[in-house]
Amino acid sequence: MPDRPLLRRALAATLALAVAGALSACVGIPDSGPVNQGLSLSAGSGGANFDFNPEGPEKNASKDTILKGFVAAFTSATGGYAVAKQFLAPSFVDKWDPRQSVQVRTGAPRIVQVNDSAIQYSFSSIATVDAFGAYTEATQPITLQFGFVKENGQWRISSAPAGIVLSDQTFQRIFTQHALYFLDPENEHLVPDVRWFPRGTAATGIVTALLAGPPNWLKGAAFSRFPDGTQLTDAGSIITPQEGVANIDLTKEALSASARERQLMKAQLSESLRSVANISGVKISVEGTPLQIDDLGTAGPQADTKVDAQALVLRKGEFGYYANGQVAALSGLSRGVVNLAARAATLSSDGASVAVLGAGGVSLLRKGAAATAPIDTRDGLIAPSLDDDGYVWSVPSNQPNAIKAIDAAGTAHAVAAALPADSHIESLEVSRDGARVVILLSTPTGPRLIVAAILRDPDQRQAPVSLKTPIMDVALDDSVAVDATWVDQLTVATLATTADQSSVQSFTIGGQRTSLSVLPSAEAIVGGNGQNGLRILGGDSTIWAYQGSSWQSTGVKVDFIATQR
Repeated sequence: MPDRPLLRRALAATLALAVAGALSACVGIPDSGPVNQGLSLSAGSGGANFDFNPEGPEKNASKDTILKGFVAAFTSATGGYAVAKQFLAPSFVDKWDPRQSVQVRTGAPRIVQVNDSAIQYSFSSIATVDAFGAYTEATQPITLQFGFVKENGQWRISSAPAGIVLSDQTFQRIFTQHALYFLDPENEHLVPDVRWFPRGTAATGIVTALLAGPPNWLKGAAFSRFPDGTQLTDAGSIITPQEGVANIDLTKEALSASARERQLMKAQLSESLRSVANISGVKISVEGTPLQIDDLGTAGPQADTKVDAQALVLRKGEFGYYANGQVAALSGLSRGVVNLAARAATLSSDGASVAVLGAGGVSLLRKGAAATAPIDTRDGLIAPSLDDDGYVWSVPSNQPNAIKAIDAAGTAHAVAAALPADSHIESLEVSRDGARVVILLSTPTGPRLIVAAILRDPDQRQAPVSLKTPIMDVALDDSVAVDATWVDQLTVATLATTADQSSVQSFTIGGQRTSLSVLPSAEAIVGGNGQNGLRILGGDSTIWAYQGSSWQSTGVKVDFIATQR
């Protein structure tokens, strides 16, 4: 008998390389459409080791049995799906391409004989994963047809669609979620993109996908600093010795990168591989020759900017951080916020400015600067957002395509968005990396959650120009849209109300949807540092916090909770 641990490692390695390296012919990296909430997987998508060892065809097996065995063999890519190919007619073995796509199905499949030489295999598809790990929700019925022929008295498959099918349970055991990291235009922030790779050798899939560059939905908003054409020298280029350092050997194109670009390349690789077990560091070589690359340290791009864990609130005529019954004012800003009769506010990442929605419209307050007139006085404005380039994002609720990004001098830049004209925009919040925006709409058919990348003009101080086709465009359950926020760099959360209670859902962009329980009717949700940093303003003006698996009232009443960048 073969050594079982060795067998498991070989199986995992071969499956990862086969799926991650060559599924590109069928499905591309998504540019539009619903790359939505994805599977409701268990937290972390971790799990125990797996051991799939499918059997080849039995002698004198029926066509149904041959088809079932063929599909079962999709769990093993060993030898280029050698077991699965045993079910094929010799003339078809080299024609079948199992690597074009992975269809994820749910429920029991249905097998129907069309005629003496054809069988249909039907199932409900819930997702597709492409060559670079991009997950696309695809909830639809699928019917695949398989042709049969007798070879030496045995039924074999003579025609079959390209690609493979996995049940959702099997998919969960084989694939895990990882974030690839690209860079914002100014190399200050690392911008994530969630992908799914087979466990065991996910590192190769991650690096291969990273070298392919940003997906279409992020192109122009986030960038890779690897020179065009850079690839791994071969499929075995990533070696993780006991000390946990991933040695990544690249092709000669990488030599054209400047010293600074090489540092950024290393930063992209290091952060992207951080989620892989047993990898704690990265070394880069080019065709076997190590590159000497200094670490950027704290001067490097940030992957997940943190904010103050204390809630930033307006309470009893005071604006500042709340703790132990006291509000600690922000020097040079708090009094101005109060004087504007603020109803909402967003504090900049450096704490030097705050965008305020007040009685006269949207204003921008800056430390050390005299109070100025509002920079947007349109009717029906929603809470403003800020980005790290100093632009205040402002829009009237009933004019979703009238988004303006206003600079410190008061100059307004129109941001093309192509949102439904019959919708109302309830909230808009720019991500902390400045590359993406989350928008919650009220539409005639119900709430709609949108996440899209932001295109900027490098010749106009990175002024926002337009929003790209959304990576996420999700219709929420039957409810009334209230608010949405960034939970962290990978996740957004929505607040919606039905009858006398509100529900919260979190969405990993390119991943799963999770319900975060319900609470009494609420008015706003504000992000912090991860899921436990979420805060909700209840209908009675009380702050609610997410603790463990439910919402708990803090008993603290405030006028509003401000957003921190």
